Amino acid sequence: MAEAEKSRPDGRTLRSANTRRAVAEAYLDLAQEGNLKPTARTVADRAQVSERAVFRHFRDLETLMAEAARLQIDRVGKAVPRPAPLDGPLDVRREAFAERWCELNEKVTPVRRAALLYEPFSEEVARRLGWIRGVRRNEIQRTFAAELASLATEDQREAIAALSATSSWATWNELRTRHNLSKVAARRTVARSLAALLGYMGPA
Repeated sequence: MAEAEKSRPDGRTLRSANTRRAVAEAYLDLAQEGNLKPTARTVADRAQVSERAVFRHFRDLETLMAEAARLQIDRVGKAVPRPAPLDGPLDVRREAFAERWCELNEKVTPVRRAALLYEPFSEEVARRLGWIRGVRRNEIQRTFAAELASLATEDQREAIAALSATSSWATWNELRTRHNLSKVAARRTVARSLAALLGYMGPA
């Protein structure tokens, strides 16, 4: 019983953790709403804490963005389809892959726009964006392993790059924003582009 009491967080520790999370969630919510560079005052007001509390829990923007990134991964991870199957018919794997990454790209759009503003100056943001790009490449290699195995090494590398670019947020943003496609039409376009690459990518 004594050990259990020791491991249980005290009230002050719990309040501190709750405040820290509230500030990070406020920052994420503001970015989701389109406020790409919220001030500390704005974040504090949304979190319903003092501006001093923001700086007490986060010594700089970098530490706040690191915490927000962890929360964003948790939020999005629960809201997107599972990874595509690793075997079975190509069209089933392709459609599942397209559905997952199109849904993910749609959900992260507002926060991704904010992240891209800071990527050149923030090691944490650059690391997180690099991580998600790596996740996508890894899923491509695993999902389409059978198709990629038939290519020579350099052709395989180029095929992975093309498939990654086609399913990237940059392409999704181009389709949704620049070409004003609906979510359904944009997903269909991505799926068709993946099908074309997987069907015809090979030695020149």
